[in-house]
Amino acid sequence: MAEQQQQEQQQQKLQQQQNAPSKPPYKILWYSVPALHDNSNGAAIHSKIMIEALAARGMEVKVLNALVADDLSGLEIFNRISALIEQKQREQHPELEGQPLPGKNFLQFIDNHVEYFVVKTRGHLSKDVTTSDQHLIFDLFVQLLEKFQPDVVMGYSGDFMSAYARLEAQTRGIPCVYALHNGLHRSFSFPDSDLVFSPSEATAQMYRDEDGTDVKAVGQFIDHDRVTVPPAERKPRYITLINPTPEKGLAIFVKLAQVFTKRHPEQKFLVVKSVGNYQAFLAKLHYKDGSPFLRVGHKNPVSMIDVAEHTDDVRQVYALTKVLVTPSVWHESWGCVATEAVFNNIPVLSSKSGGLSEAIREGGVLLDAPQSTQADFYCVPSTKEIMPWVEALEQMLSEDWTERCAKASSYNDLDQSIERLMVYLQPILAKGQQHKHPLTTSFYYSAKAMARRRAQYEAEQSAQAAAVAQQ
Repeated sequence: MAEQQQQEQQQQKLQQQQNAPSKPPYKILWYSVPALHDNSNGAAIHSKIMIEALAARGMEVKVLNALVADDLSGLEIFNRISALIEQKQREQHPELEGQPLPGKNFLQFIDNHVEYFVVKTRGHLSKDVTTSDQHLIFDLFVQLLEKFQPDVVMGYSGDFMSAYARLEAQTRGIPCVYALHNGLHRSFSFPDSDLVFSPSEATAQMYRDEDGTDVKAVGQFIDHDRVTVPPAERKPRYITLINPTPEKGLAIFVKLAQVFTKRHPEQKFLVVKSVGNYQAFLAKLHYKDGSPFLRVGHKNPVSMIDVAEHTDDVRQVYALTKVLVTPSVWHESWGCVATEAVFNNIPVLSSKSGGLSEAIREGGVLLDAPQSTQADFYCVPSTKEIMPWVEALEQMLSEDWTERCAKASSYNDLDQSIERLMVYLQPILAKGQQHKHPLTTSFYYSAKAMARRRAQYEAEQSAQAAAVAQQ
């Protein structure tokens, strides 16, 4: 009898759930001045993966960016996107054949179920963004607040205009969430953010210690399938450094290559360019006594290092890599290439900078960066300083890292990182959905201006409803 009552109660509960009105999906507006399609920007790459994962969970996501990148090469993809947009427009308007299409000051397109609005700025690096560019960005931001009416604004950008934009959202009852991808926001108080999250506990702890900022660590967002190579296709032969800049430990890598090659002349090394001028960086390297690393008329000191151009498909790099080296000497919020290498069962020889230990876990060896290079990023360490790195690399090449890499990979799974994020994000989404009022108050506009904007919005809604009714 008791069992029958329990079954009836369960059926009633299920019926109530089915009859209850379903809540609309959460709506997220991602805002960052730098474009998420910039493949020279690690923060952009992994933020894009994150929002696509949120969209895959049924949330409605729109993105506002500008044509701004860390490196101009990262904007090349927009040439292809613009061509596809124009092709589609011409297919829809054959009457305009041979004529210029009506222009917009932004690109609008859908990629992996996420709608993007990318403002056509005059400046394409952050330092070159103009006041007129900022006006265009802010105007479109406000339009999206009023027409899309997001439950939360997520993103990054630490400039004054972006902080102002987040205050505009908060004034309209829309919470803001800041994605903190580096150690460059020290002294910020984040008054415009209801939640600040970071990939690594190391970065979160640094901000807590130095500024008292409550930063939540959630892990990094890496799509395993986009970065892994089938084992049968791997032909590893290089010791690899990706993004050879002074901050990323270029001085350590070149010394490691020199000393290791003397002991193992058959081993080749590889640098994969990303941001900045590799040859210019090499030319600025020097020894502790101030003498230059490169000397005119002398033999090339890095002949054992091959150089590859930046690639959109990092799997090509991992297919050729035996060991990845991440000798960074500045604070790494994570170290995405390290995690990607571990996903490919490639061990990582790394410094202990920032979140690298969390990115690598059991999948590698972590050492202190040489003191001389920590003090001066352009200073090539001595042979004595580099010997622990040489010996560790020798040991790593003699071992099978498959099991250790698999164990490390399980924690850094994309779904697990999304779950950790949702612990903090879901209550904020619910708050925004319940309390937002995007058309009543503004930080920037006067009450009368908001009344006019509200009337215009309502008129547009009525016109759209009438058009639908006539169809």
